[in-house]
Amino acid sequence: MRLAVFLICLSLGLAILPGRMPTGLPVFFADAAADDGGGGDGGDGGDGGDGGDGGDGGDGGDGGDGGDGDGGDGDGGDDGGDDGGDDGGDDGDDGDDGDDGDDGDDSDDSDDSDDSDDSDDSTSALDDSVQSLLSLFGNVFGGGGGPDFVETEIVAFGIPGLSPQERGALNAAGFRVLSEDRLGSLNATIARLLLPAGLDVERALAVARSLAPNLVFDLNHLYRPSAAGCPPAICWDRQLIEMERLPADACRRGAPIAIIDTQVAKNHPALRNADIRTRSVLAFGERPAPPDHGTAVAALLVGESPSGIPPLTPGARLLVAEAFTETKGKAAANAVAIVRGIDWAMSQNARVIAMSIQGRPNAALELAVKASARRANLVAAAGNDGPKGKPAYPAAYPEVMAVAAVDWRKRPYRNGTRGKYVEIAAPGVGVLSATTGGSTETTWTGSSFAVPFVVAALLRARAETKGDATEARRLLTRTARDLGAKGRDRTFGHGLVQMPGPRCW
Repeated sequence: MRLAVFLICLSLGLAILPGRMPTGLPVFFADAAADDGGGGDGGDGGDGGDGGDGGDGGDGGDGGDGGDGDGGDGDGGDDGGDDGGDDGGDDGDDGDDGDDGDDGDDSDDSDDSDDSDDSDDSTSALDDSVQSLLSLFGNVFGGGGGPDFVETEIVAFGIPGLSPQERGALNAAGFRVLSEDRLGSLNATIARLLLPAGLDVERALAVARSLAPNLVFDLNHLYRPSAAGCPPAICWDRQLIEMERLPADACRRGAPIAIIDTQVAKNHPALRNADIRTRSVLAFGERPAPPDHGTAVAALLVGESPSGIPPLTPGARLLVAEAFTETKGKAAANAVAIVRGIDWAMSQNARVIAMSIQGRPNAALELAVKASARRANLVAAAGNDGPKGKPAYPAAYPEVMAVAAVDWRKRPYRNGTRGKYVEIAAPGVGVLSATTGGSTETTWTGSSFAVPFVVAALLRARAETKGDATEARRLLTRTARDLGAKGRDRTFGHGLVQMPGPRCW
């Protein structure tokens, strides 16, 4: 009965979803457009259609001729690809979301007319129809539960601990010790072991128990507070990446994180208690851009949302390099300002640097990226120039993690840029965060707003790998939830980012 109701409501819900989602402040690096563009429900139906192998892209693959095969390379059929595209996006999640097909929505002028519109397109709240659907189907994306254990590791407990022989046998089988604690009062040792590639937890347990029968092995079960928590309709993005709520000061003791962005409104209600340090990297006399974009990114990381949404990096010290000027009503950052920002962030011991920006390749910026990547993890937006857009920089530099945006159904953002450089995906369509407009919060769309989720994951990955930037990056790509075509693809990279551990320092 519940399944029937779900299917009926889902089909009705797709018909009432708004034709466009609110978007963020346009951000320009060099002369490229950024977080702009209708985005509709954010999903790229065409690519879902290429989910082909999973059943001809489902209904969306055939509907409107816009979502079938490679995503309908062009006109999207009579209905503009919206009806077929949306359904194709749903079903494509279970199949092959494709790599580089167009989304089949090009004929939908109402959705894509904003591609050249540089105005702030955000709205003050989730659309009522989206809100009701999210509330109704919260369990689809984890609101009703999800795994009650860490899926990428197991626990070993022993008295007094792992012997050299047991450790060697486990290492040879592909296990890796993530952490090991001597429990003095218990005269025992407890260790967390990363699973070997290709083994699920049950098979891994069986292998580990056969190799070290004197140890006790089990899942690393999760125990949640007995509280209502954040509603699924609001916290869908955190639940999508399996993020547990951390204490308010959980990241305070770690190294700072940095963003290179617009100004940040530190007096915003969401940021009043945050530890934020700013530095203008503009040339003398340059007029700074409005703080909308930077405030939204900062609030995702360290803000206290009036809606009860937990910050991604609670208590972390946030460094803000104010690099954007306003010219003819548009925000722009030049290469010199970006390089200054990277240099300042490194001088302040930042170990994760976020750049929610996009533009063309630049030799000076490339050298700055290479130099800083020796000690820090760099994350940047994969871009919003459409599936066939040119690679976005600095994200396309190999030293940088390029982040693509997905919606609550794990479908790619329809205006997201795709390519071999895309490394990982994160929530970035209809994400609720702070605004400096008339209200305190709004929804934002674009790869800019997917970047903070990967910043948070990298902090935790660095904690798991003792601060090793290279190993932290590998841990994220290894534990990402595969989406679309099997393995790495041009749309999602290695897949949807997952939080690799419970601590961020």
